[in-house]
Amino acid sequence: MDRKPDDRYPVECEPRLMTERGTANEGLGHGDYCQNEPDWPEAVAVLALSVPVSVAGAVPFTSGSVNRRMSAHAEAMRELDQIADEHEARAARAR
Repeated sequence: MDRKPDDRYPVECEPRLMTERGTANEGLGHGDYCQNEPDWPEAVAVLALSVPVSVAGAVPFTSGSVNRRMSAHAEAMRELDQIADEHEARAARAR
């Protein structure tokens, strides 16, 4: 980008997210015309890069949560079977 030091209205503005000059911090207070320029492509790129990371974290978390609940359910079923077996054994002895 060709920009002269005294050029207040450049042809193309630098994106605020990945700037070298600090337009995101200084902005219109220092007479920078580019403060009003949107930086959607860069923000969307950062968001798109965060999706695989969040999916990579969500999959093991979900898998672990389901595994934990299934283990707890299986343990509860074993305990219920044991109680039922003891109840049947007592009923058989009482006859």
